Amino acid sequence: MAESYGWLFVDFIPLLYEKRRVARQLQVETWLDLTQLLKELNLELADGGTREKNNNVKANVDYVI
Repeated sequence: MAESYGWLFVDFIPLLYEKRRVARQLQVETWLDLTQLLKELNLELADGGTREKNNNVKANVDYVI
């Protein structure tokens, strides 16, 4: 059975993984990102603003390589 691979970028570093692992990583990151949930519930972040209002907030994703 042929395995299919996809690229996962960590910052600017490309990593070659099986496509199912790349898809799973995307699911986990989406699940951990509470921005959409906050928007749907009309809530704000604990610091008093939302990411849309505060353009200086940058989402950092750090991975260990």
